[in-house]
Amino acid sequence: MSIYFSQSMMTNWRFIKYQGSVLVFAVIFVSCFQSDYTKLVKSELARGIRNDSILLGIKFGDSRDDFFGRCFDLNREHLVTQGPSGLSVQYLFSDSLFHYKPTQIRLLFSPSFDVNNKISDMNMEFNYLGWAPWNKHLQSDSLEVKVKDILMKWYVGNKFITAKTGDKTWPVKLDANRRILVSKKDAQTVVVKVQDILHPKFRHSITEKEKDKTK
Repeated sequence: MSIYFSQSMMTNWRFIKYQGSVLVFAVIFVSCFQSDYTKLVKSELARGIRNDSILLGIKFGDSRDDFFGRCFDLNREHLVTQGPSGLSVQYLFSDSLFHYKPTQIRLLFSPSFDVNNKISDMNMEFNYLGWAPWNKHLQSDSLEVKVKDILMKWYVGNKFITAKTGDKTWPVKLDANRRILVSKKDAQTVVVKVQDILHPKFRHSITEKEKDKTK
C-alpha cells in the first residue's frame, strides 16, 4: 500500500507541476503578446489620477452652458471666434517653437456632449492658414509632425505611440484617462481627438477588472 501511495503521490505531483508550468507559460505568453498600448492603458489607469484639462480652460465634464460661457469669455478676450461653418470655435495661433519662423495655424474645435450634456471628448482640426496645393511645406504630411510636437508641449507627459483603437491605427498619447489621437484628414487638415477613456462612451476598450478599479 505504501508503494502504491508513493507512486500515486508522484503522479499527482507531476500533474500539478505540469499544470503549474502550463499556467506560468500561459501568463508569460499573454504578457508577451499584450500590445504596448494595452500595457500603457493598464499602467496609466493604475495611477488613479484624472487629467480633465482639454484646451483653453475647457475640461471633460463641463456642461454645455460651461462650454459656451467659456467660449464667450475667450471671444471677449479676442482669443477665439466662431469657426467658418458656424459649428466650431476657431483659435488662431502662431507657432515659433517647432518651425523655422512663426507660422500661423488655424485650430477649429468642437466638443461632443453626452446624454447629460457634459463634455466627453473634443474634436479638433489643424491646418496652416497659408495652405495651398502648391505650398508643399504646408501640407498635412509635415503638419502632422508639427501637431504632435505642439501637443507634447501643451499636454507634456507620455510620448506618442502607434496603436490600433477600433478599426484604425493612430498615433496615440495617453496620460491617465486622457487619450489623444492624431490622423490626417486630407492634404490640408490634421484631425485630433481628445477623449476621456473612463467615460462610458469609450470604456468598451477597458477590461471588466479595470472597470471595477475605476468605480
